[in-house]
Amino acid sequence: MEDYGISASASSPPWPADIAQAAVHASQNILIVLDAVGIIRYVNAAATSSLQYSAAQLIGASFVELLDPGSRNKGRALLAQAVPRQMTSVFELNQSAGDGQIMLIGYQAVALPSDAASNGAGPKILLVGQRMGNVVATTERLINLNRRLKALFTIVTAASRSIVLADLLHQALSVAIAELDLLAGLVLLADVPVEIDRAQYVPQLAPDQLRLAAQQGFTPAFIARLSEPQQFSAFWNNIIRRGEPSVVSGSADEVGIQASDLERLSDMLLTVIATPLIGERQLQGWLYVVTDRYRAASSDEVELLRTIGNLLGPVVENARLYDALLQTSGRLQAVLDGIDSGVLLLDQEDIVRYANARLGALFGVDVAGWPGKPRVAVVPTTVVPLAQSADAFHGELWEVIGPQRRILGRFADQVYDVNGMPLGSIEVYSDMTSFQEMNRLKDEFVVAAAHDLKTPVTAIKGYAQIATRLARKLDEPRLLQQLAMINARSDELAYLMDGLLDMSRIQGGRLWLDRETIHVDALIASVAKHFEFDLARRGRKLITDLPDMPLEVTWDRLRMEGVLINLIGNALKYSPDGGEIIVGAHLSAGATAHDGWVEITVTDHGIGIPPAERDLIFERFYRARHAIEQGFKGTGIGLYITRHIVELHGGRIWVGDALHGGPGTTI
Repeated sequence: MEDYGISASASSPPWPADIAQAAVHASQNILIVLDAVGIIRYVNAAATSSLQYSAAQLIGASFVELLDPGSRNKGRALLAQAVPRQMTSVFELNQSAGDGQIMLIGYQAVALPSDAASNGAGPKILLVGQRMGNVVATTERLINLNRRLKALFTIVTAASRSIVLADLLHQALSVAIAELDLLAGLVLLADVPVEIDRAQYVPQLAPDQLRLAAQQGFTPAFIARLSEPQQFSAFWNNIIRRGEPSVVSGSADEVGIQASDLERLSDMLLTVIATPLIGERQLQGWLYVVTDRYRAASSDEVELLRTIGNLLGPVVENARLYDALLQTSGRLQAVLDGIDSGVLLLDQEDIVRYANARLGALFGVDVAGWPGKPRVAVVPTTVVPLAQSADAFHGELWEVIGPQRRILGRFADQVYDVNGMPLGSIEVYSDMTSFQEMNRLKDEFVVAAAHDLKTPVTAIKGYAQIATRLARKLDEPRLLQQLAMINARSDELAYLMDGLLDMSRIQGGRLWLDRETIHVDALIASVAKHFEFDLARRGRKLITDLPDMPLEVTWDRLRMEGVLINLIGNALKYSPDGGEIIVGAHLSAGATAHDGWVEITVTDHGIGIPPAERDLIFERFYRARHAIEQGFKGTGIGLYITRHIVELHGGRIWVGDALHGGPGTTI
């Protein structure tokens, strides 16, 4: 395009030639560039495709001469009206195509900027065209879409006016018949909604599972006939032959109804369309409509009725739920008042809608006057969250301050309707006082036991080291191997006891860091030595992937060493089929060698961790279900401690798929 001097505008720089050329060729409009005497100088791909000429046939030809003779004067008038920076109106011209056909194309023209280098022979006019058949088809589609949207909007509006089932079905049916110009319609509901799988056909319903819920346009005689089981069964089986939307056209015998069954006069040939009413997960019933547009039920019309069925399904489901709620609300309140947990229901504005008696007993207040008041105005200020409130099994921990101090487990969640729309929230409180006291005693026991075990374990490790030096002098390989096992197991016991003590410190908020400047590669090398015996015994390899430049950080060396020992130990334990363990370290994205942000990865070929459990494994005492099922032993505290140590350093830890792309885990 640079030969023609075309630019984006008078004030913006010209487009680069390659971008301009690509944009022109990608256009779906016909683009033709003419010189001063109307000779074609350039065409795009859409022009050659639409006009059925090759580019070589078009370039050098007269644009006007390519038109049908009856359109040539009109074509000359189009070129004469072209002015710079202003498109002409659309000229509808009959174009002679290369295959001999005549097509109607709407053209607009604009004069291009003059180019002194062309000496007056360069391009002068840009023509932009579009086949008028495409425009007509697009217009028809827009009209049909507008009709469908109007019908759907009207039905939604009608259905939203009432939650009483009979009223909303009558209103929706009336609107559907009026907007779609139908003869009649009826709604058949299942006595008991049927669970469905949307990936499969809608399940079939037997006639005795259905009842007439609404109708319009049928005569009383036809409705009376439907009340007879034999007549209804014949009618139903004639229409719904499969568990999916059905279209049946033909005579009375074929569609199952007579022209005299309809209140409006009609032809003898009818079309019946039946579509299911599908709720969130249940088939609620069927919508059945009749039209005299014999065999004229287009795919768009059938799809529109299917959409109406999908739209009405959740509305019917909600209305049924509302009826059921009215019938069971008294029993539900009795159940909530009788359970051993406090329940608080709030709407979207945090206004209390319900509070049971147990909640008042736990809070030590009377909750009878709470409904209708804001939560912040009624919940006592003596009920506050504990500083250490995260608990994997009992939600948040709250405290009731007072003479009779209580610890409460608090669950809070949003409440949604069947369509996923938020209704409010629920809070459930359980008395955890005795449980917390039991936890405190258990933690004290664990700390005392860990302290008592450290002394004999230290002694065992010391004597094993002395025996190792003696075995080396005596050159006893078998004894050295046994002593190495004692050393390795002693280290495991020591780390387990340190872990138990660290868990107690975490629970009490007493875990501190002793930071120092270290190199990450040296830290990883030190940890790797810890696993030399186990790796050699199992014939396994530990591979490190480290940068050439040392990564200097300010960490607690001993605690980060414990983190890596735990992660590599898990990788070794949970990959029984072997495979390499890869430990990598590199600067985090966007980090520099001086700001200390380093990402460490430990990858194995093990049993993996399901995505649903990848956050849970960092909770205290939690163990992945399939690890337990496969008989792997563990305490469920290693990753809990690891997470807290990493977070104390200001970092984070997470689980991902194995970096090598196969089975396993990367942490």
